[in-house]
Amino acid sequence: MTIDTSAARLKILETASELFYQKGIQHVGINEVIAESGVAKRTLYRWFPSKDKLIESVMEHRAQQWIQWFENAVTERGNTPKERLLATFDVLRDWYASPGFRGCPFINAVLEIADASHKAHHISIDLRESIRQIIMRLAAETGVQNPDAFSRQYLLLIGGASLMATIEQSPDGATFAQSALSVLIDASLNKSLI
Repeated sequence: MTIDTSAARLKILETASELFYQKGIQHVGINEVIAESGVAKRTLYRWFPSKDKLIESVMEHRAQQWIQWFENAVTERGNTPKERLLATFDVLRDWYASPGFRGCPFINAVLEIADASHKAHHISIDLRESIRQIIMRLAAETGVQNPDAFSRQYLLLIGGASLMATIEQSPDGATFAQSALSVLIDASLNKSLI
């Protein structure tokens, strides 16, 4: 009998991702991941020789999924770059309102793992930069005067909206951030292009 090892690896990643997100990385042991994923201990350790390697792989997997989901959802919701910029908070509002939302998994990981040299920190920083690059591109296409500064201001809005959603267990922060973003866009537009 041949086991599809890529399917087993994916099952481990998805199971660990869900457990880490719902319970916290520090509160989930390898044995729980093994039991919940239904794979043999040897299979897990063949792919992930330590919990740190599992955490790193889960974070990479989740970051890849998240940025792809975010970019696709934003693209589907707007016809112009400005509409897509504003749609980012429609997409985030839906995420914040989804059942089981427990905050941004990347912020959660950074807060949980005190070691700033841990790979989870670097993956979270890389994801944040990927978001910033998307926003910077859309801002440039919209005609914003300084897309770099604009994208950094945007990160403040998304961070605040995510924090509000986590603390208040409400998607309303996305609505407030979207209103602030609209003002920021209008104030940042290159007047010569209007």
